[in-house]
Amino acid sequence: MTAKSWKKKISAAILCGIVGISVSAVLPVPAAEAGNLGSIIGTVIQGAAAKQQVDAQIKYFDQTEEGRQQLFAAFKKKYGVSDNYYRMQQLDEMMPRLTKGIAAVDPSIHKKPYLYFINKQNTFNAFCSMGHVMSVNEGMYSLTDNQDEVAVVLAHEMGHGQKNHVASAMRKKLNVAIGAAMVGSAVGGSALSNIALNVLVNQIDTVAITKKDEWEADNLAFDYVVNAGYNPGAAAAIWQRVEEKYGKSKTSFAGEIFSPSDHPTHQQRRDNYVKKLHEYSGKHATAEKGVVKVNGKALVQPAAANDMSGAERSYFVLGNLAAAYHNGHNKSNAYASGNTLMLGQQPIMTCYAGDPSAAELAELLNKIK
Repeated sequence: MTAKSWKKKISAAILCGIVGISVSAVLPVPAAEAGNLGSIIGTVIQGAAAKQQVDAQIKYFDQTEEGRQQLFAAFKKKYGVSDNYYRMQQLDEMMPRLTKGIAAVDPSIHKKPYLYFINKQNTFNAFCSMGHVMSVNEGMYSLTDNQDEVAVVLAHEMGHGQKNHVASAMRKKLNVAIGAAMVGSAVGGSALSNIALNVLVNQIDTVAITKKDEWEADNLAFDYVVNAGYNPGAAAAIWQRVEEKYGKSKTSFAGEIFSPSDHPTHQQRRDNYVKKLHEYSGKHATAEKGVVKVNGKALVQPAAANDMSGAERSYFVLGNLAAAYHNGHNKSNAYASGNTLMLGQQPIMTCYAGDPSAAELAELLNKIK
């Protein structure tokens, strides 16, 4: 069979596939048209091959242990590994706790345990790439070293990981990079793997996580920290701290993955968590402008203390109240245990200079709870 004859038959077959008719019903394709279709065929075949390679690379780095470890090592090399033993020890203690909390609602986490490290970058950020490869910037601890707030950041990134947000977002970048590499050249599998690795590692700060995905990760983080036994009020508190540190403009926030320009504002994220805390409390407790309220009545406006503003502290108090109501501790009386306000077995607030006494708050809480 001649090359022209072969090309005509292939062209006819493609046309048949498009219009849904048999080869025998198609008239011979003129030579000029066959040439044009030959070019189209090449493009289609090349595009299909590129897509296949993209899928293969995503599967390799996302689902195989060899690929995950390769990605993990590449991130360490690019961003450096922190030598802060205390921070790493803390992270080693927190990750199993969060994993257990996530497993309560998503057991699939056990099939792909997280690989994590603290890097040397000084901006407040963290990221989770595909393959459940995760890293926390040293700079995050310059904003907060509160373990409950750190847990919220970790849980947020693990929400991205559990829902494969980064793998989905990276697909477009890999399509472009691998497609370009395959145009007009024969590129081997190992070369394509290196191209994919380069894209994954060097473009993690610009991956386009959507607003929808960001909201999903935020909402998942709330459930994860609750299940892991952290104070759920930290979810609102961390965004209060971010606003106080960086201002109301989301564009001033450091870290593209954590708060890209098209993502929710700090206030929107904080207020979303306040609503979730209100719901979690059975609609008994909330906080507004630094004032904690129970059943619509003011309980306390915490003073600034321990490197926290009064507003930030109010969300921790709200978190404890929400947990108390959710777990039925509100059926017991409030009381003072030293300088700590208790509701049943749930600590609510430790009082410092500028706060009402625990005894005063217990008396008030018993009246309004």
